[in-house]
Amino acid sequence: MCKILLLLENKENRRLLSEWLETRYEVFSPDLDDELPSLQQTFDLCIICARKLDQYTHWLQASKQAQAPLFLPFLLVTSRRDVGMITRHLWRTIDELIVIPIEKVELQARVEMLFQRRKLSLELKLANDNLQEINEIKTRFISIASHEIRNPLHTISAYAQILLHRSSEKFPEEKKQEFYEKIKDYVKKITDILDDILLLSRGEIGKQKINCNLINLNSFCEQVIQESEFINNNIINFIVQDKYINITACIDEKLLRHILTNLLTNAIKYSPKDSPIDLELISNGEEVIFQIKDKGIGITPEDQKHLFESFYRASNVGNIPGTGLGLAIVKQCVDLHGGKIAVKSEVGVGTTFTVTLPIGNTQKENVPRLEDSVDQDNFKF
Repeated sequence: MCKILLLLENKENRRLLSEWLETRYEVFSPDLDDELPSLQQTFDLCIICARKLDQYTHWLQASKQAQAPLFLPFLLVTSRRDVGMITRHLWRTIDELIVIPIEKVELQARVEMLFQRRKLSLELKLANDNLQEINEIKTRFISIASHEIRNPLHTISAYAQILLHRSSEKFPEEKKQEFYEKIKDYVKKITDILDDILLLSRGEIGKQKINCNLINLNSFCEQVIQESEFINNNIINFIVQDKYINITACIDEKLLRHILTNLLTNAIKYSPKDSPIDLELISNGEEVIFQIKDKGIGITPEDQKHLFESFYRASNVGNIPGTGLGLAIVKQCVDLHGGKIAVKSEVGVGTTFTVTLPIGNTQKENVPRLEDSVDQDNFKF
């Protein structure tokens, strides 16, 4: 509800005007004997009489300045005789006037008009703030991406030059194949960075749509683990409640892949070489829970407050490469599912990320046991 501040010297006029306005707006009218209103008081419109305008001119100008560039309207209540005395300087201070005796219809029209101007001003400021934020993100992206993409490109170029200038006789086929694989790896890194940026931008403007399908989470997790192990040459332990129970759920496969891949990649990136990484899958029938645990460098409590902000990187990552986009993407993917993500970490000990997704149609299917799949009477060694 819009707030109106009444600064009228005549107490009876103040009471009558307040009673009428309170049926439509939130009105507050301080005792004005000698008290100057505080700049901390928030209001959307001030209705002021000529006497108080003279008294509070500096306060009025300071109030407008404090909210600039927002439009903070002041409506002057004055007599018809005093209208001709209003100077050009005064019009820089007040935004509209109404003469007494006041007609209720005229007052409401002027009040609504001023509120509309303030609303448009607020919308304009919000749009401007959003544009500034986008420009800041672009600037940060250019700085980070130029570094993160330039390095792999330099490496690709170096390997390509070696392959181009070395003769086949002097360059073993095994070495060639090794270089080709490294080029592929670095191309994949660049592609991943660009995919992350595209996905994040679509999510931020609300264009990313969720597309849920029934998937086998056991098989899906094992597939993601194999892909992560192949790319990063690390061992990831898959832990499930019961290996004989398959958990199937309606989840967006593409978004879930982003969630798990980013969390596993971070766990590997910020952990010592050959350090164990665990992916645990839990289901309680209504929700499915993914826990990714590592024994890496950990995250400070202060950094944990900003982990899911775009381009934010923890203070202890040192020279470990990264764009600061991964966890922001994970958070958006989780939010699109209506899920939750939590982090528990201790510096020098390790980190656990817990992702909880509502799945509604979760089903558990029994995986046939060896002894159940064989006719025991006819089975012979």
